[in-house]
Amino acid sequence: MASMVGGDLEQLQVLEQQFRSDSQGVAELRTRITNVLGNTAWTGPAADQFRQEWAGNFSTVLNNLAAALQENATLVANRRQAIAAATS
Repeated sequence: MASMVGGDLEQLQVLEQQFRSDSQGVAELRTRITNVLGNTAWTGPAADQFRQEWAGNFSTVLNNLAAALQENATLVANRRQAIAAATS
């Protein structure tokens, strides 16, 4: 059975815009948390553990998510343009 290739151009545009918006939102969240952690007097084992996890894992994961959303927004835009060109 052959698989369909294509998509609804309007829906793909909405998806692209959502990915771009969410990428920016994730990047802003990462920045806000980094800033508040840096400006908060919080000490002790729990603080040390969270800061270590933030610097070592959590911040990186959010950065990777933002990048993946941005990359896929570009991919969706390119596919939408290709579909539009092929169907016009």
